[in-house]
Amino acid sequence: MPTRIGNLFIKAIVNSPLHPLLGDRVAVITLEGRKTGRHFSTPINLSRQGRTWMVVSMRNRTWWRNLRDGRRALLRVAGRQVGVHGEIVSEPIAVAAGLADYFKRFPGDAGNFKIPLGSDGRASPEGLEHLAKERLLILLHPD
Repeated sequence: MPTRIGNLFIKAIVNSPLHPLLGDRVAVITLEGRKTGRHFSTPINLSRQGRTWMVVSMRNRTWWRNLRDGRRALLRVAGRQVGVHGEIVSEPIAVAAGLADYFKRFPGDAGNFKIPLGSDGRASPEGLEHLAKERLLILLHPD
């Protein structure tokens, strides 16, 4: 679980000329709260899929709810700021399929999710099914 101090540190690096230290898979997203209307920023891990970025998040986190219904946000990634709108993928079968593709592209990340890969380099369907109950995918499309 990220800490407040850790988040402040990551945000400072992403928003500075030092952003290459974290690579292009760490970003800061700035959203407007649905209820409060206040803007807030949070660091996220993401992966690029063509023109779209994908984020894997815990279902019990709250930041992503501010992206429902195609709401817009600002994404600071790789030294630039991009306007995006969100698409939430929460149906477990679709989440499992997205995670299977993610682990194919980034097999080194499977350990972070405690998902063992088989000898064929694929995550087990059971492991993906379990993970899809805890996680969801957020697709960030550029405006």
